[in-house]
Amino acid sequence: MKIGFFTNIYKPVINGVVSSISSFKKGLEDLGHEVYIFAPTHPNYKDNEKGIFRIESLKLPSQEEYRITLPVFNKKSLKVIQELDIIHTQHPLIMGNYGSFFANFHTKPLVFTHHTQYDKYSHYIPFEQELVKILARQIVKDYANKCDCVIAPSESIKKMLLKQGIRSRIEVIPTGINLDVFGNPNREIIRKKYNLSPDQKLLLYAGRIAKEKNLEFLLKAFKLVLNKRPDTYLMLVGHGPEKGYLDALIKKFGLEKNIFSVGISRSIQDYYAAADLFVFSSVTETQGLVLVEAMAAGTPVVAVDSPGVREVVDGKNGLLAKESLTEFSEKIIKVLNDNKLRKKMSEHARKTANKYSISKMSRKVLKVYESVLK
Repeated sequence: MKIGFFTNIYKPVINGVVSSISSFKKGLEDLGHEVYIFAPTHPNYKDNEKGIFRIESLKLPSQEEYRITLPVFNKKSLKVIQELDIIHTQHPLIMGNYGSFFANFHTKPLVFTHHTQYDKYSHYIPFEQELVKILARQIVKDYANKCDCVIAPSESIKKMLLKQGIRSRIEVIPTGINLDVFGNPNREIIRKKYNLSPDQKLLLYAGRIAKEKNLEFLLKAFKLVLNKRPDTYLMLVGHGPEKGYLDALIKKFGLEKNIFSVGISRSIQDYYAAADLFVFSSVTETQGLVLVEAMAAGTPVVAVDSPGVREVVDGKNGLLAKESLTEFSEKIIKVLNDNKLRKKMSEHARKTANKYSISKMSRKVLKVYESVLK
């Protein structure tokens, strides 16, 4: 089978959507299928994997890593598109529109993965926010209703899409992770690098440094944790538009000595393993892939209860808390103070992660492809 992924973002960008695309590409290729990715050009980046077609693009004025693709496809890419069995889009706009056009023109099945709660990202558009949110939901609804199948990364997101009036078939398929990588990390290398003793506790956040990740809440909660556990440190792995603002908050709260701001890492699995607890305050996730990655490394989670997240964190592999500084910080302290509880949670976390192997999730996607081809 020949599959084409149409996406607005791909490497060198690092985020959940890119991880999902890369994961399914590997899984489907391991199962013997051909996968092609159609993504924007990215200056000074050279692809080192096969099947990547870069489409001419322009830089967005306010974003370094996100680009707008132009409707310019060369002869080679057009020939491959014509030969595809499935067109699988990752966004409802731009590359999603191109994918929809080609699916219609060549009479190919169109599959769409709803990776993002777009209405929760309305703050990036300087316009009346409620109108932007309504428009975002309408765009998703109109696009999804012309697809042969919509893939939701979690049951919560499927329910949300149904409430929004999407009539197309919806299948729940989370993104798979590479258990060979995330399940075999090196715990000591990061702790040695930052001179952390075995008795000092380390909390970890990994992901975009952006408003929608609710990181100001995380810093305030961490400040409460330090009141009772002054031997605790917080590590932030990632980058994004709010980094400058977050650095200013760290200074304002007097947390410089207890926070490590790492930036991007290509060996994130070692950071997961170094932590005693993964802490997550985002309420905009469709799945929360980083939670599963952390669990694969044996790191339990304390997270704010929200759609997507609540389907991964079950009380045995970690704890959910309301979006309350008191409750969130108290649950962090509870896990840090109880070594036996943390060990049990670590064991359950690994069991949870095993359900999310790339192979298992890719086989589920393949079944969707086969069904829409009938």
